[in-house]
Amino acid sequence: MNHIKACCESIAQTGFGTLQISEAMLLDYKKIVDGYPAISPATKASFSFEKDTDGFFPFGAEYSSLEEQPDLCERFCYWPAHSLKRRAFEFTRSDFFAAVTAFEQQISELAQGLMDGICAEFGATSLNSLRAASYLQLCVYGANSGSGQRQFAQDPHEDGHLLSFIKPTRDGLVLVRGSSLEPVRLLENEVAILAGSLLTELSDCAIPAAYHAVLTPRRPMPRSSLIYFVNPDSEQELTSFFRHQPIDLKNAADTRHTSFGNHPLQLI
Repeated sequence: MNHIKACCESIAQTGFGTLQISEAMLLDYKKIVDGYPAISPATKASFSFEKDTDGFFPFGAEYSSLEEQPDLCERFCYWPAHSLKRRAFEFTRSDFFAAVTAFEQQISELAQGLMDGICAEFGATSLNSLRAASYLQLCVYGANSGSGQRQFAQDPHEDGHLLSFIKPTRDGLVLVRGSSLEPVRLLENEVAILAGSLLTELSDCAIPAAYHAVLTPRRPMPRSSLIYFVNPDSEQELTSFFRHQPIDLKNAADTRHTSFGNHPLQLI
């Protein structure tokens, strides 16, 4: 568990860390990113639930900074909180969907352990189960997505969550440190973990949110990124780490979710 502790310490100090994932998770990850191109446009259209931010979303449906400058990717989102409502769809019995659900279950356990460790770093009470309010998102950047037209395929921003677990297929993710852009380079079995604005708020600003972006490649090439967004249980009453004041992260999470162009959170 030393790698978990080291990651917790790094996030607590800098808002950024890396963590190794299991071989089983890596295999599921590869099934997801490799399986996406085979999904038909008809399936994508039928398995899209805009009000829940669930299922498939077309190119440019979300933005990070300016509405008129959307992220240059397609998306697939999976919320375990909405899974029971989707059982009648044939797509939920596909190999792709099986890999998604397997990966999500495993990374949710990692996320809970990591968040528990971060709370322990500050002597704070652990958070209730995070899984029901958290979700998995695959971003798929096409080979010619804005190549040469924009510096960023996803503009600089901080995520509106507690943590974001990010596993890209190639370089492009950068940390924005003032005027400098620091490339995030990962080993095959590593995932990047970025603190979001909710964790900054929960920690009374002790943990900085990781400001980041995705660069547009200089040469046309496809790129995918699998992300797990960690949100707090909307029913848990929380107090901040140092001031021990009641803190309403439910409304904060919803505000940040909609600021990216999504509908308000529809959690069960």
